Amino acid sequence: MEKEVEELIEKAVTLVLDAQKIVVFTGTGVSTESSMPRTKRSSGLSTATSNEFVFPTFVGNPTVRRRSWQTWNMFRMIEMAQPSQAHYAIAELGTMGKLDCVITQNVDGLHQKAGVSEDKVIELHGSLRWLKCVNCNRRYPMIEVANSLGEGEDESICSECGGLLKSATVSFGEPPPAKETGEAEQHSRNCDLFMLLGSSLMVYPAANMPIYAIESGAKLVIINLGTASLDQEASVLINGTVGEVMPKIIEGVKSRLAQ
Repeated sequence: MEKEVEELIEKAVTLVLDAQKIVVFTGTGVSTESSMPRTKRSSGLSTATSNEFVFPTFVGNPTVRRRSWQTWNMFRMIEMAQPSQAHYAIAELGTMGKLDCVITQNVDGLHQKAGVSEDKVIELHGSLRWLKCVNCNRRYPMIEVANSLGEGEDESICSECGGLLKSATVSFGEPPPAKETGEAEQHSRNCDLFMLLGSSLMVYPAANMPIYAIESGAKLVIINLGTASLDQEASVLINGTVGEVMPKIIEGVKSRLAQ
């Protein structure tokens, strides 16, 4: 079995070397390997676990808003989180000039911390690093607002228009961000290699992205524990953790380039 995995890694190395535009798509399986206490929100799911935090309820109920801000300590944990080996391996694709973009379902900002430039990360479910005004969409750094909430404030409002602030993530009751979804589709349709990492493709429209890539003729590499809906479409399918497999692929690429 180990030999089989090594052969699959070599096939993935060849695909990376042959590719000019690689789109990397990351799900929860990438961020769960990072050094931070995990919550459903911080591990990549962008929606609250309680139905009372759906978007219309958040906007209409001040008690719910105050209760949601009481989680400010979690924002400090996210700020302290460190990227995993998977994040650093993905960032190396950018250093090599192979990375077109990262499309991520995660909301923790760890790709940027690992060294992927901000303009190459498309956050389909938003980001916990920021708050946004529900009226004018102005953004505020989450950690600054979290600090003020920790000092006794029970709610924050936009300094520009007085609107309510909420985490810049996609909550229940909110549509997916049109700009980011459109950009992700465009990049997926124009890549020649799509790497699906740590996602079982259970959430739409994010799950459409590898389909767009395949329809446009791109090769598909899947690295994931468990199964995904497109396993049968993959040129390379590796059942394993991204943090173990991706560094080996990067090492193989570097070795072949040095020959």
